[in-house]
Amino acid sequence: MSGPSRSPYGFQEVTETADRAEPGQPASPELQQARRRCAGLAILSTLPFHRSTDWNAAVRTLPAKRRVLSFLWRWTGITDPVLVPRLLWHARRADVVLLNGGERVDLVYLALAGLAPWIRAPHIVVDAHWQAHGGWRGRLQRWLLELGEPVLHEVQPHSAEEIEVYHREFGIPRDKVHPVPWSTSLTGYRLEIGRKGGRDVVSGGFSYRDYATLFEAVRRAGLTLDVGLPRSPQSESARQLAADYPGIRIVEDWSMQGYWQAVADARVFAMALTPGLNRCSADQTLLNALSLGTLVVATDSVSTRLYLRDGENAMVVPAGDVEALAAALRRAMELPAEDYQRITGQARADIESEHREETRLARTLERAARAGQRTASGFPIPKRGARLVWVTAISMLAFAMLLDSLA
Repeated sequence: MSGPSRSPYGFQEVTETADRAEPGQPASPELQQARRRCAGLAILSTLPFHRSTDWNAAVRTLPAKRRVLSFLWRWTGITDPVLVPRLLWHARRADVVLLNGGERVDLVYLALAGLAPWIRAPHIVVDAHWQAHGGWRGRLQRWLLELGEPVLHEVQPHSAEEIEVYHREFGIPRDKVHPVPWSTSLTGYRLEIGRKGGRDVVSGGFSYRDYATLFEAVRRAGLTLDVGLPRSPQSESARQLAADYPGIRIVEDWSMQGYWQAVADARVFAMALTPGLNRCSADQTLLNALSLGTLVVATDSVSTRLYLRDGENAMVVPAGDVEALAAALRRAMELPAEDYQRITGQARADIESEHREETRLARTLERAARAGQRTASGFPIPKRGARLVWVTAISMLAFAMLLDSLA
């Protein structure tokens, strides 16, 4: 029987403050150029990139925080509702607002910002990974987006395949959907690449993962697998499923440093995504693995089609096909050294040319600079329901003050 295990790397469970990577290297010329283009603009952001000095020089960040009473609204999926009144207050002086697109607090805030008479800045939803819902939840999504439409300048999913999805499912005009591919997130980590000798296969994460297919494929291939999963209710089904597979370990005590070192040490990084997804998922995880010189074996999905090319920089098999995934894992383990180096070398070259963290931050700032030009030339925004918003905002600010006094 297999179950939760301690990591052979001896790291403790991830915490919000203790597991940060060290500051990164000096910024790239493209990021510095993008920063200069944003000079003079007041950019407000909810995307915390504490390792980039150029990013933090160009924007003011209001990241979400865990609050003492977070358990009261956990059911909503919103970590920090206090972020909404804070944004409503600080956005009054912003030229551009960058929102982390997580489908919960971003939509609530966007709806209120669209009504607020004191907010005139164009808003860009960065890293949009909304999931369309049916019934009342879908109607709520569309209603919030309709209210936020006056200030919504741009939505940035990752793949061009998602343009039609955002137009069809969320009613976003096609000309407001601008895909920006994601990037690695390993700046500042100290990782040893190329030593190998770890487990056969490593995987991890719980968002839209198809562990039933992956676990059975690993068993049929006769391999061992370590899965990095944080302790959370969402991971419980994977833990229960792993109990039936002797060669599979669920590791709960990895830090991010420890997890990525385990990926770098493995022969294969495997990612099986839920069949039928119409949105990107696991982008950052896939790109980090590609950058570490580990052969990536994944199932076909929107994300894998964006970043992976079968036989060139990874191995890709049909989603939900256990036998095809098992065969690919066996091939990956038996691949001659020359072919292994060719594929992983191409993967690292792709990362270096297109998907470094600095490249993605530069693209985001470039889009912000373009939006800021609209503010400078006049950004006429019709306003509705100002009285309602004033009452709502004042109530939320009072509630925020109460929560902060308890924190």
